[in-house]
Amino acid sequence: MQVQESIKKKMNTRQLDILWASIGWRRRGSKKWREVLSKSRHVYSLWDGKQLVGFGRIVEDGIMCMFYDIAVHPERQGTGLGKMIMDNLINQVKGKKYASIGLFAWDKNPNNIPFYGKFGFEKSAGMELKRHMKPE
Repeated sequence: MQVQESIKKKMNTRQLDILWASIGWRRRGSKKWREVLSKSRHVYSLWDGKQLVGFGRIVEDGIMCMFYDIAVHPERQGTGLGKMIMDNLINQVKGKKYASIGLFAWDKNPNNIPFYGKFGFEKSAGMELKRHMKPE
């Protein structure tokens, strides 16, 4: 099957929730997705026809940058789609001289750290101020 790439921020948010559910993440709903997409500097999605099979996005402030929401449909994992997403996102930050380029890797997935390590990411300590966070 042929996979199509897209960098459009306006997209079918229902497909995002379907992808999220397929990997065990909580759905955000259309309103939240529209807000998330509008505040992202770069959005990259992979489609098999009308089905979203891969996604990733970048949030940045000119000094620091974070990769967020990197996801590949479970039936398509191991087929190179994750590499396509990471290559696209990394190409967006090359040469921009950010003080920090990071991502959060879910530690319950043993494949995350080795996968991101292939692209040069190194594990470091991170913390969150959960009591002041708004749950999704």
